[in-house]
Amino acid sequence: MSIRDTLLTVPQREDGGRTAYDRFEYQTAWGISKLLDLHIAGKNYAVGFEFQDDIISLDDAHSPSKAVFYQVKTKETGDWSFAKITARTSSKGVKKSSFAGRMFDHVLRFGAVVEKLVFVSNQCMPEVIVVHGECEFSIADKKKIETFVANLVAENGAFKDPDHTSLFFFAFSDLNLSNYDHAILGRITDFLDQEVGSHVPPKAFALALRQECRQRSRSLADVSSFEGLTSSKFVTRDDMLNWLAQAKDRHDRRPEWGWVSVELDLPYAEKVRIERAWRDYEVELLQRWNASTIAMTQKLRLLIDAAVPEADSLVAIVYASFAAAKLVVRTWKKDASDDFIKAAILYEHKR
Repeated sequence: MSIRDTLLTVPQREDGGRTAYDRFEYQTAWGISKLLDLHIAGKNYAVGFEFQDDIISLDDAHSPSKAVFYQVKTKETGDWSFAKITARTSSKGVKKSSFAGRMFDHVLRFGAVVEKLVFVSNQCMPEVIVVHGECEFSIADKKKIETFVANLVAENGAFKDPDHTSLFFFAFSDLNLSNYDHAILGRITDFLDQEVGSHVPPKAFALALRQECRQRSRSLADVSSFEGLTSSKFVTRDDMLNWLAQAKDRHDRRPEWGWVSVELDLPYAEKVRIERAWRDYEVELLQRWNASTIAMTQKLRLLIDAAVPEADSLVAIVYASFAAAKLVVRTWKKDASDDFIKAAILYEHKR
């Protein structure tokens, strides 16, 4: 059975409920960092969110042969150790799987598909690594490894050393728990500069990218094909290239108020108010560029386009589409003023 078929047919494990919000946000940020690395490296990647594990990376988006499973755990303080990741807690007299045991379960379920099993954290594991980066468990002291192997064999008799030990890695993340959002914004700024140029505002792209990754972290839709699976749960290189092109196009096609002002036959005071609302609308678009914003702008353009054939001026377009546009815009932004709605109409008409 190919990896495409295996990923479709092997059921997901019970996740024990949603992750805590902060950890969920951190692992999303870390997943974004991972896909940026893969994109810059020129890989035809597919990075999955909350599918089989916290993060999963396929070696090829279209014809994958290997998968890397990442388990992301955060801690306020304290290092990790072999003892901590092989520790098993009990509930009502029944021992639960250890972190390492849950990771090894991928080998039992996916076999040779597994390329690596990576434990990711914002805190280090001195037995393996003390600087930011990724390193295999097998470099640790021999006695430490022997204890690790013994603990996993006791948990699951199918574990074999060195075949299975060689799959385990620890990644000491450089994303600090207190400011990872700022760090990711910095990475995205550098990424955009490299891919499309520094003129594209990074914050809007970062917010949209985070929203796309969050969307993929939600429950898996019913799918019957590998293409449906990747669309539902993964971000691919093709997705990123498409989003980069859209971001560049949106910025390049951004209308200027000066183009509109000369055509707008309105009292001076009203034009001043609409200009200010125009600036506010543009900022709102940048800060909230997500699925609901895209849907709002598409609906707005349809209303405006319907008003154009009967209009003889820019002001006529605004008045003809205002009533319907007010419902659309206020569904998106409840406190939108009349001037804000007029600005939105003008902005989308000229874009």
